[in-house]
Amino acid sequence: MFSFFKKKQPFSVRIKEYDNVRLIAGMEITTCRKSMKKDVSQLQKKVQQHQSELRELSNPSGTMVISTTPDETGNFSYFLGAWVDIEEQEPPFIVKKLQPGLYAHIQVDFSVPENLTLNVAKAKHYFFEKWLPDSGYKVVDGIDSIELYDRRSQIGLPSIDLIFPLEKK
Repeated sequence: MFSFFKKKQPFSVRIKEYDNVRLIAGMEITTCRKSMKKDVSQLQKKVQQHQSELRELSNPSGTMVISTTPDETGNFSYFLGAWVDIEEQEPPFIVKKLQPGLYAHIQVDFSVPENLTLNVAKAKHYFFEKWLPDSGYKVVDGIDSIELYDRRSQIGLPSIDLIFPLEKK
């Protein structure tokens, strides 16, 4: 029976298949939750200082954040970069590759920038606790999440994509 009171899922997970390698050029730091805000702020400034040196930005472009899962001491890597079309980049940039395969995408909406962190945390919780266990997939080892900030994060009803590389169980 149809119910008007059925609770709508807070997030929608879309599975996309990447047919080609996708390149992201940027910079990386190792940090922990305690010093993350300060470390990320310094990394953002450094990336902005050198942004004009990136070669062959993709069109459309997007800013990517890749976080790894914390190690036993609580440290993790935080990578900040942009989509590019070529792997050859000058230092201080390094290039990360998103390999062909399956990726889960969750659109995370936010009305003001201050809501973004909380909404990302809610989306991650939904993904790992509600969606993933019965999905038939697991997240590729070592990746906590990937965040894509593109032109949608600049509009009146902004959103980002939260991305997780998947493999079948």
